[in-house]
Amino acid sequence: MKLYTNSRISITGISQIPVLTLFLILLLFSMPVEIAIGQDPSMNWDKPAADLQNTNYNPQTSINKDNVDKLVLKWIYQVPEDPYKLSFIAPSLGLQTAPLVVHGIVYLETFYNRVIALNAETGAEVWRYQVNVTEFLEEDWWCGRRDSAGECIWGVLSQKSLTYHEGLIYFMASDCRVIGLDATDGTEKFLIKDVCKDIPGNTGAYFGEHAPIIVDNILIARPSTQDGGGRGFVSAYDLQTKELLWRWFSVPPSGGDPDWDFKDAAKGNIDPFEGDWGTTDYIGGGAVWTLIAADQQTRMIYFATGSVPGLYDAALRPGPNLYASSIVGLDLDTGELVWYYSVAPHDINDHEVGWSVMLLDANIMGEQKQVVVAGSKTDHVYVLDSMTGVPVYDPIKLTQPAYNVINDNAGNDADLFASQESLVGKSFCPGGNGGIEHPPAFHDNVLFVASQKVCWTIAKGPVDYKGKDLDGFLYSAAPGEKQNSTLFAIDISDGSIKWLFEMPNRYQSSGVTVTGDVVYAVDRASVLYALDANTGELLRRVQWGGLGAGSVTVGATARGEVMLFVPSGGGQVATNTPGIIAAFALPDNGQSDLGLVGDSTETILILVALLTTGITIYTVIRSRK
Repeated sequence: MKLYTNSRISITGISQIPVLTLFLILLLFSMPVEIAIGQDPSMNWDKPAADLQNTNYNPQTSINKDNVDKLVLKWIYQVPEDPYKLSFIAPSLGLQTAPLVVHGIVYLETFYNRVIALNAETGAEVWRYQVNVTEFLEEDWWCGRRDSAGECIWGVLSQKSLTYHEGLIYFMASDCRVIGLDATDGTEKFLIKDVCKDIPGNTGAYFGEHAPIIVDNILIARPSTQDGGGRGFVSAYDLQTKELLWRWFSVPPSGGDPDWDFKDAAKGNIDPFEGDWGTTDYIGGGAVWTLIAADQQTRMIYFATGSVPGLYDAALRPGPNLYASSIVGLDLDTGELVWYYSVAPHDINDHEVGWSVMLLDANIMGEQKQVVVAGSKTDHVYVLDSMTGVPVYDPIKLTQPAYNVINDNAGNDADLFASQESLVGKSFCPGGNGGIEHPPAFHDNVLFVASQKVCWTIAKGPVDYKGKDLDGFLYSAAPGEKQNSTLFAIDISDGSIKWLFEMPNRYQSSGVTVTGDVVYAVDRASVLYALDANTGELLRRVQWGGLGAGSVTVGATARGEVMLFVPSGGGQVATNTPGIIAAFALPDNGQSDLGLVGDSTETILILVALLTTGITIYTVIRSRK
């Protein structure tokens, strides 16, 4: 969209205007509106964690530590109720997406696969798009279990992220189809339908929940799978032709692969193990639950793989079980494994890296380096060289207690034949959703990350896995354990703790956000904390009720007013709520409608406009005299 003027200047007048003035006029009125808003990174939030590096940082300074206590509630949008109410769905995960903010429009997504666009200034609905989730019932790769009559009795509806790219809003529907919607009106413009259909070596089920990432002309997609037992993979497509370019698998095919470790094990921290994974058809898992980071210059992508389903006996999968529960670097163009780092070989504690992997330019002990940073359920932060996957220093252990977690950070000393039998009736800590279970934030060489205390216990009993009745293992929260969390500010140069902030509730799913020298965090009880990024001092606290599971984001209205968007509510609580989005801004007298920020492009354009207008008026008046 171009910005034009209807002003008329006579030929005589034009001849009197200096060349510089004419140049400035043409420059101003030929620039797209997006230069003022769309290209200023402080105006938009167009990726799940702000950017392709997953920093959860916005450079705006309009809302800052000196005025965050003056923010006022502008509007609340009530998310509509689930129209499908498929009672067998396991689980309904509520409102978990970080709201995108692009060109004055807020985009959110419900777990039942509805994308909604709102006017950022008013909260009014602009458009909505609903996937027909009843179509999923016929798809065997999504419906993991059926009854004797062939009716679907198990599937997952969950949506955790959206992304924006060149005018389209992209997401992966729960049946793994990738959809791109016109950001202005919600019409479907892009579709790859069968991402999870006919996957080689797979005998389990999948579900989609994370948006793809797009780097140049390559779209990277990945499904989720856990108790569905699907074979974890990442796939790449040509954005224009939709052709499959490559597919990388995190685990061997069902039934095993005797050469599995001997292809790429030397690229990481684990020795190859003959017969890794065994020969069972229970093999599955290793899905990519995290956000994916990308580097356009080095042509690398980074992510972490999930653990192995704990329903069946781990003794049936001897070995380190490469490449589950690992941090991974792949070649963007070929899908070739460049390096991996296993955080928990032969994992029986569900101690994968959850939610986010970050790619950071950081000062490490006085040297500028590019590093990959990930927080794990082991309650450690890993800082790895981005090109080699080698730790730049020992994993940073946070404060939650650890016991009965035999293979955390064990490397080649792990017990490769361990069974859950050794933990039946016992508790282990951190549990499978303890430690770090959310996307952290990074700015000014400081990592902001929360750790939660959640311990689990294991019991033996009947389970249904891949449609088979097994005498397997059941994981649940340990009884009598107090659950709370701590937010840390970590100097990434050496792993030292700058400050910490205690929270009385769990912290899971919701990303930490840093902007304007303020750290925003929403705990599991939906308490919003605003903290001084430099000291950890509490600046503001807001209690919402419901469930805290989505990240706070920052963006601007079409008029340039910077606003804060806070999601709240969802499933996995005693009474499920569809959720809300709340929007905050400074009072009308606290900020210009133009939302001027430092030396932003918008500020420069306004100054150019004022200068041009002044010179023009002066020149015309002088010529008439």
